[in-house]
Amino acid sequence: MIRELIFMLGGQTGALFVKNQNGQFEICIGMANLSPSEKESLKPLLKIGSTVSFLNDFIERKNVSSLYRNAVQQAIGKCLEEYNQTLVEIEENILDGSTLLGIAGIQAQVLPFMIQLEYLREFVQAVELLDGNSCIIDTVKHFRDHCGVAQIITTFQAIYLDCLRVLHKQLVSWLLFGKLLDPHDEFFIVSQSKEFVIRGERIPDCLNITLAQHVLFVGESVVALSEAQDLSEEDWEFMGELQQIPFEHLTEMIHRSRDNMAKRLWTQVSENGRLKRSLNMIRNTLLMKKGDVFADFIQRAESLLENYNSPAQLVSSQFAINQHLMTSLKKYLAEEEAEIERLSLNLKPDIPGQGWDQVYLEYKSEWPLGVLIFTTETMETYNSVFRLLLKLRRIHMNLNQLWKTSETRWDATVLELRWNLQHVLIHLSQYIQTDVIEVQKSVMDRHMDKCQDFDNFRRAHAQFLVVIAAQTFLHVPAMQACFKDLMELALRFCHLFREKNGKSSVNSVSVRLLNQEFRRLVQLLFSLLNGMYQQSSGTSMEPIAQLLLRLDFNYYLTDGMHKDKIRVTE
Repeated sequence: MIRELIFMLGGQTGALFVKNQNGQFEICIGMANLSPSEKESLKPLLKIGSTVSFLNDFIERKNVSSLYRNAVQQAIGKCLEEYNQTLVEIEENILDGSTLLGIAGIQAQVLPFMIQLEYLREFVQAVELLDGNSCIIDTVKHFRDHCGVAQIITTFQAIYLDCLRVLHKQLVSWLLFGKLLDPHDEFFIVSQSKEFVIRGERIPDCLNITLAQHVLFVGESVVALSEAQDLSEEDWEFMGELQQIPFEHLTEMIHRSRDNMAKRLWTQVSENGRLKRSLNMIRNTLLMKKGDVFADFIQRAESLLENYNSPAQLVSSQFAINQHLMTSLKKYLAEEEAEIERLSLNLKPDIPGQGWDQVYLEYKSEWPLGVLIFTTETMETYNSVFRLLLKLRRIHMNLNQLWKTSETRWDATVLELRWNLQHVLIHLSQYIQTDVIEVQKSVMDRHMDKCQDFDNFRRAHAQFLVVIAAQTFLHVPAMQACFKDLMELALRFCHLFREKNGKSSVNSVSVRLLNQEFRRLVQLLFSLLNGMYQQSSGTSMEPIAQLLLRLDFNYYLTDGMHKDKIRVTE
């Protein structure tokens, strides 16, 4: 029986001890000769054997799709080595003829391991319930930090260090070589659409979001440097130093690699004013600081972008449209010819709309700015602002052209509608360029003047774009739809003068309908702005208040609409 008992304590079934359906050991029914006291003394040993069997099943599980689970399996196997060695010693003593090792003697040898084994079982059950493998390291830390038993703390510290080694290898691979060592999708940095992003829910407790952003920045930079084959001997020497840092000192490795990379890249992009040249070109074109360029371009490309019948026809006109853009740029930005060559205008059929709605301005900035600053996502935001400003400029030119060239008699209703349209759209354009872009540009310029660190500048530039997108309502569909409807209304008004077919005046019914539509859209615009103003607080209120002030200074529009309403009622 003693031999069977030792076998059971090792987690193996035998003739006298078998497993029930719940995986728990129990005494075989055939052992009826045991006294009640013996059966009672066997209960803790049966529990230990059941726990060991459970842990062995976990350790021996094959094809585990997780680096961290593999580390935990190996660590728990190490934790069981002392217990298994105790069983070997018990068996050796029995073979040597010792008579002191009955059930009570064996119990005295193995019961000290009971608490440790129960904690390990509870831990494995918690791991089995986890949705993602990347949270395992935090689960180990939780068990280590929420126990007051020294033996258990030591056990879980050993498991934690094994998991930390896995994280260290992943960080080394990413920070030093720009490679994701992540075969089972567990690391907190992932590749999406040719860009690297952070999965916040995977960041372990031993790091934080700031350190995760540092890790992302360094790895992206290494990828960019490797692709450009621009890693120097100093870089390789620094990598060697980082590899010497003990794996327990993860934060030291991250901070050192981040500081080194940030200074190196800042020196690189600051040489010969590379960064300032790129930012100036972005501001002059995508943010339309040089409005004359695009006024000239609109006149040249109007017929190509407005009058097309099919996407194929539009694509065939793309070369001519690009030539018009280059002509306008060289006319007004001749001193920046080298930067102009980096620009090209494309027409993207996947963007909703037609013609002017599908314009997309590409800028191929100098390396590494195009990889680390002016990314695909960044250029999408710039182009959203650019298309809005370009359409506003085009409508402004159309309204001005009517006044200069039309031979139509302008009655009071037509004059009022034209003036109101121009008032709203001009002030919207001025708000975007003066109250939003110029203000945020000044904030970013102040950061640049103090900055000696590429990563800090990158964060300042990202904040610049986030604020511009928020204050131009790029992510508020109702506001964008309202802007679009107002601009389309202005274009329909301009088309009335082209379609009057020799008549001395435009159709008064059409003008009245447009006027009613304009009042409806302005009321909607004010309702949206007032709603956002009431929901905002602090500095987020200021731009909305400024736009409301520009549009309705001295209650110009709201008073006018109120008088119209009274006139209609009378």
